[in-house]
Amino acid sequence: MSPWITQSSTIAYAARPFLEVSRDEIELPSGRVIPDFHRVWMSDYALLCAETDDGRFLLARIYKQGVKDTTLIFPGGCIGENEDPLEAAKRELLEETGYTAREWRVMAKSVVHGNYGCGHAHFIHAKGLTKAQDAAVDDTEEMQVEFHTRAEVRALMERGEIVILDCLAMIGVMGL
Repeated sequence: MSPWITQSSTIAYAARPFLEVSRDEIELPSGRVIPDFHRVWMSDYALLCAETDDGRFLLARIYKQGVKDTTLIFPGGCIGENEDPLEAAKRELLEETGYTAREWRVMAKSVVHGNYGCGHAHFIHAKGLTKAQDAAVDDTEEMQVEFHTRAEVRALMERGEIVILDCLAMIGVMGL
């Protein structure tokens, strides 16, 4: 299949490092032009499936404004400009939860939204957790760390306590 050709791009809304929306004029392989195809830039981020040696998984209970409710999440956060995704994952796990891990493995990288972009999610597995310090979160990330077995994670998802799409994708990536 032939790629679409961007003939022009205009920033419609800019709020980096959080969000940027562009309006592109796109030419399809058929020759038809779409004058207002929108793309969304968001920073790449790391999402962690952090596991203890005895097979329990770290989840964080947190209020998320996009959900407008409290939900369970896998920890993670933005990857800084020129930052390695694995290093960002290590930093985020320590900052958000106070834990470090002995083993690290990058599981997958995915585009967040097939049509609009919205950055990349880097799915990372951390194993062998050790509590190293207190979490260093601010008032926008007040969270409660919990540990759950594989079966409990699945049940939490089925009960609707894990609702954010990337967390559901992590469950699939890890085969939970």
